[in-house]
Amino acid sequence: MNREEAIKFTEDFVRQRMEGFDSGHDWWHTDRVRKLALFINEQELIADKFTLEIAALLHDTVDSKFFKEDTDTGYRLIEEFMDNTGLIEIKAQVIDVIRNVSFSNKNSTGNKKDPVLLILQDADRIDAIGAIGIARAFNYGGFRNNPIYIPGEKSDGNSNSTIGHFYDKLLKLKAMMNTPTGSRMAEVRHNILEKFLEQFYLEWEAEY
Repeated sequence: MNREEAIKFTEDFVRQRMEGFDSGHDWWHTDRVRKLALFINEQELIADKFTLEIAALLHDTVDSKFFKEDTDTGYRLIEEFMDNTGLIEIKAQVIDVIRNVSFSNKNSTGNKKDPVLLILQDADRIDAIGAIGIARAFNYGGFRNNPIYIPGEKSDGNSNSTIGHFYDKLLKLKAMMNTPTGSRMAEVRHNILEKFLEQFYLEWEAEY
């Protein structure tokens, strides 16, 4: 199987695996992250393009928020898919990247300086901010039936409201970029978050 065929097989696998996800974590999120990752790598030229694209496609396919099976089972399914698709040579690297890409992973292991991981983290985090990030945040909040906003809520890393999630995570992402290109892109999207919050509080208080 050539690389083009492997990418097509991986796309089909991911579409099937992520069916039924909320629209903030669906195929279109995956596709945006892939495009962002490839764009960043075009500027930085530090990662193998094929490995990066496969990792980007698979990065959310073992997300404990959505799958009923335990994560070990999820990783075994990914490993079996990669074996059957002729991706054995990059399997260990891709699995390691997937295990470590998440913002919520506080116990990361493996090669934290892998260029594929660094770029994929930037791409995934960029898709969590800006206009798309705002839309995704409220979509997921609705999916979980979270309040839009709780006046006086303190951000402790585990807020109950969607606005609280901005302070728990989204506003922190700009400072967590790994690459110069990612930092420039995050700066633009971070400013959109701040402008949104400023307008949100005015409208919440019905101030004009």
